[in-house]
Amino acid sequence: MKAIIYARCSTMEAKQDVDMQLKELRRYCDAYGWQYDEVFEYSSAYKGAQPILAEVIERIRLKCYDAILVYSMDRFSREHPSKTDEMLNRIVYTYKCRFISLIDGIDSENEMVWLTARHLFTYFANMFSRNLSIKVKNGIKNKKDKGLYSGGRPKKNIDSMKLMDIKRTGLSVRKAMEAYNSGLPRKMWLSKSRMAQALSEPDNRCPEKVMPIPNNETVQN
Repeated sequence: MKAIIYARCSTMEAKQDVDMQLKELRRYCDAYGWQYDEVFEYSSAYKGAQPILAEVIERIRLKCYDAILVYSMDRFSREHPSKTDEMLNRIVYTYKCRFISLIDGIDSENEMVWLTARHLFTYFANMFSRNLSIKVKNGIKNKKDKGLYSGGRPKKNIDSMKLMDIKRTGLSVRKAMEAYNSGLPRKMWLSKSRMAQALSEPDNRCPEKVMPIPNNETVQN
């Protein structure tokens, strides 16, 4: 039995949540003696793309895996239930791959649970995200009405010296992000998009400002 473990969380700030998902899913595979690969990604799973999941499904199509394991349905997808159901049907019926959602107790080999409970959990996952979106919008509107909303998240202060040192190494954006975030509190981490923006800013590309010496001046040590 060869399985693929897929874990997901909305933001990199929740890395601990992803680690917890992976730990429990590994334990499940180990208990049954299954070989497994594991992947994870940070994506909204509501309206955002899930490129890692798309790659997993493609490898399932190519018969690389016999089963896919996720921690829960809301970690798998929060899209509209019709889209999630289409994806699940493709995995299980078209590609003949077993699907297991650990916490929900869903296993495609248990036909009764598979045909009933999965629809409820995909609905609840999508509803949670929709309700959360409405709450956020209402909260912003309430702050605007009171004149307290300044717009968006405040920018995080960037350690320019650390950023300059990383920039000189020529690392990719992802590697630069990992190097910068290493050792910092999670609330100070930069996302991949913010790191790309920081690296492209002129002040960061040319951090050293050298004052020219006028020709008529003598420099003394």
